[in-house]
Amino acid sequence: MMEQLAQILRLLGDETRLRILVLLSKHPLNVSELTSILGVAQSGVSRHLGHLRKLGLIQEQKAGVWTYYQLSGPEIGDEQLKLLWSYVHHQLGELEDPFNDQVRLQEVIRQRELGGPGLNERLLEPGQTWYAWSRLLGMLIRFYRPGRMTPENKGEGLVMLDLGCGDGSLTVEMGRFAERVIGVDYNPELLASARQRMDRLGLEHVTLLAEDVGSLSLEPQSVDVAVFSQSLHHLDDPFSGIRQAYRLLRPGGLLAVMELAAHDQLWVLEKLKHKWPGFEQEHLLKMMQEAGFSGLKEEILPQSRGELFQVILAMGVRD
Repeated sequence: MMEQLAQILRLLGDETRLRILVLLSKHPLNVSELTSILGVAQSGVSRHLGHLRKLGLIQEQKAGVWTYYQLSGPEIGDEQLKLLWSYVHHQLGELEDPFNDQVRLQEVIRQRELGGPGLNERLLEPGQTWYAWSRLLGMLIRFYRPGRMTPENKGEGLVMLDLGCGDGSLTVEMGRFAERVIGVDYNPELLASARQRMDRLGLEHVTLLAEDVGSLSLEPQSVDVAVFSQSLHHLDDPFSGIRQAYRLLRPGGLLAVMELAAHDQLWVLEKLKHKWPGFEQEHLLKMMQEAGFSGLKEEILPQSRGELFQVILAMGVRD
């Protein structure tokens, strides 16, 4: 039994395994969901789960085609092991969250409840939160006033463009208050998920295009609002994307940007296929200004304790 205790203690000395145990203490999760939250390769997550399951620290639970993992209960065998596990189980709830896993956990659970494939099948985008989106919408509403844009009410005639729409999470929200929405993404898998989402919700006024954001086939001056939501850092040349937005916006139209501030988390370049490790505020505003946008407004969202990423919001008017 001493050997088994030693094995458990060695397992608990690994940071990723501790993160997994903390997450499973909150909610049963499958491998894909854990991969999304942790930003670790699925093979690595599966290996860690195998070690934890072998020593009886977690259990499997089947639900349809999915296998969910959860913490083992008090039925764990030996009294010494039970005492150790009781202590560890209690301590899991006291650990800090330096990787902001709990925010990603809540988004995964929300996506599961919505029934969409979304975040269970891909890694989460850092900084892509409902709080950031709501702040961006607030900036848009402050710009949207009589004389700034037409139409004035209820989105009648309003055309919105979601540049780098991914699986369509934000595109759906645009569709609730715009007469027409165009979502653009070059990733065929994400765009397929977006199409399924639009079909399921019956959003016939949403058009999805599989095109490069830097060279779009849309007519010049054909949209009222263009949005980059965590997509500029996926472009080889983000300035070309901003110039495309300028070309497509009508005079008086708005460009809204939600982006990561410059950071040192270079693992996102490999794991999440980012091309840029965020942007300095001055760099982002300079690109917008040089593309022709005026009346620039920006806001840097406060960084909560333990968060690795900070978000910049910016908006400009096409003259």
